Amino acid sequence: MNRWIEMTLVLAAMSSACKVDTADVSDGPEGGSGEGGDISEGGAGAGNEGGAGAAGAAGVGGAGAGGGTVAGAIDPIALGNSWTYDVQELGDFALCPSGSHTAETIDQLELDGKQAFEVTNLCANVDSSFYAVDGDVVQVNYFGTWILALDAPVEEGHTWSNGSSTFTWHDEGTVTVPAGTYDDCWRATQNVDYDAYTIFCRGVGPIHWHSEDLAGNGFDALLTANNF
Repeated sequence: MNRWIEMTLVLAAMSSACKVDTADVSDGPEGGSGEGGDISEGGAGAGNEGGAGAAGAAGVGGAGAGGGTVAGAIDPIALGNSWTYDVQELGDFALCPSGSHTAETIDQLELDGKQAFEVTNLCANVDSSFYAVDGDVVQVNYFGTWILALDAPVEEGHTWSNGSSTFTWHDEGTVTVPAGTYDDCWRATQNVDYDAYTIFCRGVGPIHWHSEDLAGNGFDALLTANNF
């Protein structure tokens, strides 16, 4: 989305870079990787990660209508939170070079009518994205318009749209990445012909981003550390 496939996917960030949890408004790494974000928004929604209801946007430790506090959210975007990834560039995708890269929530501000968080991107050559969070619902700001990156309820088969692509939650159960083993994990899959998804674990956020177009170009990123 989504940093955050993008969640997205790399989030709307990818499409604006070309701008994660894991929502992209383009069709893949060639035009910008699919939340999440991340934003964070190539992946899903995000993603980390990769936004949400304007009313009651969840601040640090706050609660949103989409369910739960930030600490227990599917994508806990809060000021100061950071996620470090082992990023692998797939094929030819210069926006997201291989290496260890950190996505960090560096600012909280009012933006286009919502409380927003600025999150740097896990892809080294992609600008920061801005997210609004309401429980498990996350929106990413795309050129002044708030677009749905992650939706609630987080349950098997729940599908949502960002206005360009659709995404579906799938239960991943327990998932192990270099940073550790996590429970209550969910894959936000972008419903396209190429391979694009982000895996989020509750209380942690995006732990695995993957976006690869039909030519084999894109990126893969695994969480190696987080600071909360």
